[in-house]
Amino acid sequence: MRIEDIFGTGGPIAKHHPTYEARRQQVSMANAVASSLSLNRHLVVQAGTGLGKTFGYLVPAIIHARAAKKRIVVSTKTLNLQEQIFKKDIPFLQKVFNTRLPFVAVLAKGRSNFICRRKMEHIRTFDRGLLTQESHIKELREMQNLLSSKEFNGDREQMPFHPAPDLWQHVCGEGESCLRRVCPFFGDCFYYIARRAQAQADIVVANHALFFADLAVRKDAGFLHEQAVLEDYDAVVFDEAHNLEDVATDFFSRRVSPGEIRRTTAAISVGLRGMLVSDNAESGRIVEALVQRLTHETDFFFLQFDKAMRLMPSDKYPHVLKTHLVELIKALAELTAGANEEQTALATQLCQRLTRIDETLDFILERRGGDAEYAYWVELGEEGVTLVSAPVSMEDELREHIFARISAVVLTSATLSSILLRRVGLDKCDLLRLESPFDYAKNALLYLPKDAKDPREETFDEYAAAKIAEIVRVTQGRALVLFTSFRSMQAAFERLASLDREGFTVLMQGNASRSTLMHRFTTSSQAVLLAVASFWEGIDVPGEALSCVILVRLPFGVPTEPITQARIEDMERKGEDAFCAYSLPTAILKLKQGFGRLIRTSEDKGVVAILDGRVQNKRYGRAFLKELPPARITHALEDVKDLLSVR
Repeated sequence: MRIEDIFGTGGPIAKHHPTYEARRQQVSMANAVASSLSLNRHLVVQAGTGLGKTFGYLVPAIIHARAAKKRIVVSTKTLNLQEQIFKKDIPFLQKVFNTRLPFVAVLAKGRSNFICRRKMEHIRTFDRGLLTQESHIKELREMQNLLSSKEFNGDREQMPFHPAPDLWQHVCGEGESCLRRVCPFFGDCFYYIARRAQAQADIVVANHALFFADLAVRKDAGFLHEQAVLEDYDAVVFDEAHNLEDVATDFFSRRVSPGEIRRTTAAISVGLRGMLVSDNAESGRIVEALVQRLTHETDFFFLQFDKAMRLMPSDKYPHVLKTHLVELIKALAELTAGANEEQTALATQLCQRLTRIDETLDFILERRGGDAEYAYWVELGEEGVTLVSAPVSMEDELREHIFARISAVVLTSATLSSILLRRVGLDKCDLLRLESPFDYAKNALLYLPKDAKDPREETFDEYAAAKIAEIVRVTQGRALVLFTSFRSMQAAFERLASLDREGFTVLMQGNASRSTLMHRFTTSSQAVLLAVASFWEGIDVPGEALSCVILVRLPFGVPTEPITQARIEDMERKGEDAFCAYSLPTAILKLKQGFGRLIRTSEDKGVVAILDGRVQNKRYGRAFLKELPPARITHALEDVKDLLSVR
């Protein structure tokens, strides 16, 4: 089947899709991906919004997988895109190809999405007193009933209810607690049944985090097949590839928190009630005493970290938990000496968890990764304090374990740059840049206020709120307002409260779930949504519901973030201009992502407003404007009014 015929006006896609429009850019991308897969060459495609890049790589990937009998992984960053591909795009293409090219696709999921039969049996047998809330006990009974159904696949998503998070952690699968082949439920394990289904698949849909979880296993030369998260594959397509460096950095960072230690000691205590203790009650009491001591000392140790901060070479924090960890590891090993295979496997796994905590604390507190190669810091989050270390550069790691190991890698996004490709270790590849088919000059405006202020001015927050109100009155709401910090978003939300009295619906990220916010935004009158972080990408609202995107500040990385600081210092040590080589291109990519939320179909019209005066007044402002889609620039709100009044 020729690519041109599949995507042609009278082709199979058009026959099944009444509103389909043939796009030459989509055909160019599909041909390039087909060549990459057949010739085992790496490919980078920067594909403008509206090009149809998902079909642009799925169609050639399916054809190649079937013809060459090879498995291809398609990986995305966001859950939204992953679900779109697996629940919408792939079923559509299965109808398109039908009997002419039947193919199998599966969605890869991690262990934590599935019920663990061993943990369910353990909680039924030994932990009847563990759950005290009536709602949790009721949900547990419902789960036990589901286990008796042949149709139930153990996936949380298939349950008729959403289990409470603090209950789910007691019954879901975990990589660290999995006994694998030693587990008596291995043959019926929900996770491994789903995992084995990948062996029959042509296309495996995953997310970047899951891909890197698999990569971490495959880095070890002696890894076992059942340890891998993904079945063996021959090629990978990374969509939303601009996120690769950040996801890889996060995944290969080392972390330790009081919560992690408590979960490990809790697992030991639970094990003591069951198969860890048989006839050795005295040794069990010794282990329990050591568990309580470690828990107490952990709380005391982490009290000294009372704020988020970077750990510098001059900071000295002794690893006072080492003695308690080593004693507990030794006592656990002695407790299970002569135990059966299952008991030994569980004890070994628990000892490995304790050893990993000990080694991570050593690595961070003693700065074992070096000061030039790693950044070290204290993070405050939902679990309280977390000690973190992360590699400053992912270049060598990704070059060795992705681009040198996998024969064909396709990277695609609406926003990529040569600097980013270098930072992820991609030295040699084919490049294809395809512009969006949308008519931005006709349908979009870039509004730059004449009175725009520098965000470093004290009055900027007040100015921004007033300007947002002025703009949304003209656009009649229908606006997504993107911030770079929660503080500035909150400040604007408080100042914009009076808009409610004018009939506007002002929404803010964090006040409801993402799905609830998006539903209210698309269905409410004169809606204005204030958001940060993930809302800069992955939001797809075609039509009039979103007619205005307001970018409050240029999205430079926060210079006080430890990993950002460390990367800037690393470049300066090498004699590079960190602003031009890192800070500026990273901010430009994010600004393009924010701009891309506006025009989602050929019929859409709208305006992007940038309130940050630096885009007009600083020399580097031209670099931002040069990379944005070719919308008309205006300084007058009257032009905005004229454009939107055409509707």
